[in-house]
Formats: sequence, structure tokens, C-alpha cells
Amino acid sequence: MAEKEKGSLNRTQRRLLAELRQIAELSRLDYENILDYDSEERTARLQLMKNQIVRSEIIFQYTYIDELLGVAICHYFFGKKRGFIKLWKTKRFRNFNYFILEVLSLTEKLRLVKAIRPVPKGVAADIEAINNLRNGLAHAFFPENLRSAKPTYKGKDIFSVEGVERFIEDMAKISGFFFQRNWGIREPEEPEGPPTDTASAAIS
Repeated sequence: MAEKEKGSLNRTQRRLLAELRQIAELSRLDYENILDYDSEERTARLQLMKNQIVRSEIIFQYTYIDELLGVAICHYFFGKKRGFIKLWKTKRFRNFNYFILEVLSLTEKLRLVKAIRPVPKGVAADIEAINNLRNGLAHAFFPENLRSAKPTYKGKDIFSVEGVERFIEDMAKISGFFFQRNWGIREPEEPEGPPTDTASAAIS
């Protein structure tokens, strides 16, 4: 991209960038400042940074899958005529979310979605694989020591570039399928998340 196309940051963007840098430093994820760390701990510190970034991406995408499944379930029980912003104003919809959707695990939501309408085997298998991966990473500080749910994804070390690439590729397939199923549209080439009229957007 040419320099003129990049342009400059506006006031809000500069503030957010400054906040991101501060948060990265507070969280010790400021890998670009690795020379500021003691030379004897740099290798371990970089490994920890990579580990934490990968974990956060997997957990974020896991919650995204959960949201996509929740949207499919809500569409089945409440239809698509009224958007979620309007539905959230009704006690019936709020109770459905609080006492049903929030209680169901991701795998339970997947089974319900499959019962409503078939889900391709490949997509369902990928969701289950990501669920197992997330459980291993979220519930153990050293997942490599677990008897099951090792920190690998389809034979690739999840903390390697190859592992993350495979994970992202499968997430794109899952997201693309549910964009088409839930909203009848193709996911943008650079997705920013689901359309704004979703349950999560209504809450925020």
C-alpha cells in the first residue's frame, strides 16, 4: 500500500494506539520492547508472550463460534423478522438468553443447531476440535502436561506459525458457513465480526 493511501491516524485512533501500547506493556506483551528486558530472561519472556497471544486468539475465536451458534438458535426460535436489538426489549427473549443460551455449553449448542438443520461434517468436526483445544488451553497453565487435549491442532503445534495458520483457516470456514446460514450473505474478505444486529451487539 502506498504511503499516501495509508494516510494518518485521527485523534481517536492515536488515543487507542497509545492505550494498546500501554496495555501491552502492563500485560508484558510488548515484544517490540524486548531489549528493555534483562538479557537472561528475553528468551523465556518471548516464549511467554507468544503463548499468551495464541491463547487469547483461540479463546476469542471460541467465543465467536459460540455467538454464531447462539444466533442460529435464536433465529430458529424467534425468526428473523425482528432484529436482536428489538428482541432484547422483550422479557421472553431475555429469559431465553439468560436461562437457556447462557446455560448451554458450546457442544450442546452445536448439537441443537445440528438438530435444527444439518451442519457439514467438516464444519462440525472443526468446531469440536477447537472446543477441545480451547478447553486444554483455558483450564491448564501447562497444557503440554495434560493426558488429553494436547496443545496441538490437527497435528500442528498450536504455538507455531503453522498451527495458528491451520487454526485460522478452519475458523474462516466455520465463520463463512454461519454467515451464509444466519444472514444469507458471504463473509467479507476482512471480516470484522457478525452483522451489528446480533445479541451481543444489542447488549453493548
